[in-house]
Amino acid sequence: MFSGVTIRGLLLDFYGTVVHDDDEPFAAVCSDVAAATGLRRHEVSTAWSQEYERVADEAHGDAFRRLRDLARDSLARTLPPREHGLDLDALLDPLYAQWTAPQAYPDALELLADPPVPVCLVSDVDDDVLLAALAHLRLDVPLRVTSEQSRAYKPAAPSFEHALGLLGLGPDEVVHVGDSLTSDVAGAHSVGIRSVWVDRTGRDAPSGDHAPTWTVRDLRPLRDLVRAQT
Repeated sequence: MFSGVTIRGLLLDFYGTVVHDDDEPFAAVCSDVAAATGLRRHEVSTAWSQEYERVADEAHGDAFRRLRDLARDSLARTLPPREHGLDLDALLDPLYAQWTAPQAYPDALELLADPPVPVCLVSDVDDDVLLAALAHLRLDVPLRVTSEQSRAYKPAAPSFEHALGLLGLGPDEVVHVGDSLTSDVAGAHSVGIRSVWVDRTGRDAPSGDHAPTWTVRDLRPLRDLVRAQT
């Protein structure tokens, strides 16, 4: 399956790939906001997600803003004017807590305990948040790129390019592993990096130019992917 591939390094997404994503606390925040405002939960979820994507796309270079600020401000922009006095930080506490104390996937811990090649984490998160999460999990991953370091959010190129620089490798020598078809798969392909899509829930992968290079259900096949090229 993986023969003929030269892999000397792994770029590894963190939330949704190494640790559980923030779907549950996100839903909890949406429920709390809906209860406080009279809006429907799905209205909050849809509007907040769309606004967050918009502001994250704009937050690069000199216009960069930290993830916590984007989460709070994008939520504020979805609220009716009469609700702007809400304590958004208090409402967002479940989300903030999950970011800094996430639950790891066992297969990810197995991989990171003995990686077959050097690994660089590539995460759309603030420096202090990723450091807190790694400390919580007692994980030591020396090479890591955050959006705060690259001044951009995936799928923009800077985070991938920064990771290549830390590894000292070219785009044809690595694969990027992640759970997002947009941020991880499309982002990696845009800079010439092959992708491994981690599909833990049995979703449908796109075909054609937007298809991931490989699809796996968890991180255990990555060791064979790397070894096949030796």
